[in-house]
Amino acid sequence: MFFKRTPQKLSVYIDGSIRPAQGVSGLAAVARDRQGKILYWWSKRVGRLTCNEAEYGAAILALESLLRLRVREVALYSDSQVMVFQMNGRARTHASGLKQAQIRVRALLVHFDRVIFHHIPREENRLADALANDTVDGRVGSHE
Repeated sequence: MFFKRTPQKLSVYIDGSIRPAQGVSGLAAVARDRQGKILYWWSKRVGRLTCNEAEYGAAILALESLLRLRVREVALYSDSQVMVFQMNGRARTHASGLKQAQIRVRALLVHFDRVIFHHIPREENRLADALANDTVDGRVGSHE
């Protein structure tokens, strides 16, 4: 999808999905403008991750994609309380895989004027959840 000008502020809904038995995970991000219109969506199928690593992976996918679009402010919504609390400093990160993912997210944050992490109930994240599940099951690829 091509837009003449990407808004400087976007709301992005992210989710990760895992299939441990198959050794694959799906990452998804859906970007909306202030009116709620979907402008972009990204998804990526990756190797085996834990559920929390997949949530961080979705945040990384979103931030890397938004960086290319030169977005300045991001409201990032996730149903992962663990990731949101860790990124907001309300919980500590202990697992080494999550520490590395958190370091990558923090490295990306410096390229934006403002990024705010919000926790939302899973019911409010259905589109990103469906996209992550379709991606992990091989039914959809990335779109921009």
